[in-house]
Amino acid sequence: MFKKIAAAQPLVPSTLLVWFADGETRLLDIDALIQKRSEFAPLQDEELFLSAQLAAEGYGVSWGKELDMGCKEIYEESQRVSVVDAECARVISEVVDSRHQSGLSQAKLAAAAGVKQPVVARLETRVNSPRLDTLLKVLTPLGKTLQVVDLADAVSTKMLEESAE
Repeated sequence: MFKKIAAAQPLVPSTLLVWFADGETRLLDIDALIQKRSEFAPLQDEELFLSAQLAAEGYGVSWGKELDMGCKEIYEESQRVSVVDAECARVISEVVDSRHQSGLSQAKLAAAAGVKQPVVARLETRVNSPRLDTLLKVLTPLGKTLQVVDLADAVSTKMLEESAE
């Protein structure tokens, strides 16, 4: 059975982030792939690596006209990762770090944000996911906000690797 690829994003220096059509997200370590299969050595060229595109209507990824890899191979050679978990952990960590750096207690941050202290505590311990408006209320007294950015720029390969199963 083939798992069709919905999207693929190269992450510098040499990791391919792949979303499959069923919602699963995986990381393909290009350096490890090259060690196993020398035909992928041209991907050491950053320009070529960054040119990754979906091929064959989602049944593979290609780099230029002469180098490609099928979805089954990509799936088998990659590691499962949760981008959502990694990003949630990163954002919450930044909230906690910002609160500590500002010298605010949870109670003082809650008062400044117009929420109750247990809301801040639950956010910091990831007991449940906060609503977007609640997160923005908590960020504002810390002088922070959220921004939608390109995933390749926002998610570090190290963070993704740490969340891999």
